Amino acid sequence: MPPSALRPFIAESPIHRAPIAEAVAAAAAALPPGTRVLDAGAGDAPYRPLFAHCAYVTQDWPGTVHEGARAADVIADLHDLPVEDGSFDAVICTEVLEHVAEPARVLDELARVLRPGGSLLITVPFVGGLHEEPHDHYRYTSHGLRGLLDRAGFTGVEVEPLTGYYATLSHVLRHAAMNTTPIGVTPRPLARLAGSLLLALSELLRRVAPALDRRLDTRHALPIGWVARATAAGPGAGTGTGTGV
Repeated sequence: MPPSALRPFIAESPIHRAPIAEAVAAAAAALPPGTRVLDAGAGDAPYRPLFAHCAYVTQDWPGTVHEGARAADVIADLHDLPVEDGSFDAVICTEVLEHVAEPARVLDELARVLRPGGSLLITVPFVGGLHEEPHDHYRYTSHGLRGLLDRAGFTGVEVEPLTGYYATLSHVLRHAAMNTTPIGVTPRPLARLAGSLLLALSELLRRVAPALDRRLDTRHALPIGWVARATAAGPGAGTGTGTGV
């Protein structure tokens, strides 16, 4: 389980962030001490405590909306990193690929900066409201994400759903008010009432969603998003012909 330092971050969007944090925590725990790790698109670097045993490097772009990211170790566009080939043993990239204009080019860069045999952990959304506009470009299917990773030259690609259907439904209900009212606008009384009722319904569903997902969701066709794990084959392995999906 993720350490207590992550609890406030997860609590802001627990259904979405908890499975991502668990995936990152498992990946971090598997890395030996001294591993050089790039957190690509790190934002406020909430996962930093998980990599205390590693040489942890953060990256974000100059236009970031995250205040903490302005002190990132590498401030540069993810499409063109000022980093030498094979500089990192591992890369994590969580909930970033929807914000880049050319995801295939970004994955080519991540493959380039990883040493051969280095590991990539990436998460992407499938269901979720617009955010960080206008820099919100894509939502991904599992097949589209796998294709992008394959074309970037990654091997051993594994893609798994972050949630089942019922957890996704609970997440959508939880954020009804946020996704139905323009940013900066005070919701009308009826909208506030509807949002409160749906939030309460979301909390009830959240308690039983794991059991429902285990018993009833055998297709996994509507998760919140996906987590992918892959291995770098080395610079130049990809075709560089992938497209956003």
